Amino acid sequence: MNGRTLSRRVASVVAVAASAAFLGATTAAAEPAEPAKSPLEIAAEQLATAAGENADAKSAVETTLKSAQLISAAKLGNIAWTPFGYQAPTIGCGFNLPFTMTVASATVSPDPAITVPPGMLRFQATPAHSGMPLASGLSVVWLNVANGRSGINGLDELTEYGLPALAKTVDSGPGTVIATLWGSIDYPAARCAVLPTVGLFTVPEPPKDPAVAPPVDSGSGTGSGMPAN
Repeated sequence: MNGRTLSRRVASVVAVAASAAFLGATTAAAEPAEPAKSPLEIAAEQLATAAGENADAKSAVETTLKSAQLISAAKLGNIAWTPFGYQAPTIGCGFNLPFTMTVASATVSPDPAITVPPGMLRFQATPAHSGMPLASGLSVVWLNVANGRSGINGLDELTEYGLPALAKTVDSGPGTVIATLWGSIDYPAARCAVLPTVGLFTVPEPPKDPAVAPPVDSGSGTGSGMPAN
């Protein structure tokens, strides 16, 4: 094989490789890119993973997602309600009645009674039972339809005395948050089974830092502030 024949073969191989690369790039460019997932889709995947095989959590996630879809479709926002949409029926937690009602609510910053960091949401429950609770089995599924943040959290915060506060603060970020609260509360002589309740809340944007005022130019005047001659 002489040098000229070898050169032709090398040139042919390079041409074929270049054509294949060009065709591959063209095909790849022609394929449509997958659409980016919406915040709601991202949250749905995260919540499904967090719920696992827990039947109560899966049911609460499903309820929350359905509510979030309706809210997103209606483009609702700036909801000023602080209680959940309805009081939660509660079984086994009452002296004279077979069931009572538990008030569930959420607090955002600023609040005159409870300090909640900006961009966060604090859930709390108030059952109709006297005495201090011994243990909290309450949970909340929450989803921010604006940014896709979500979570399944136990209301496990404690009071200054080390008792259940029946509350939980979550870093939801600003936006419209859908939440479902349910679970149980143990008292010295009772266990309250709190059925699910759904709420809708708006977390405001954190306040912006005030603009720094430009320094005042005092000039080169005298100590009295009068301009120099």
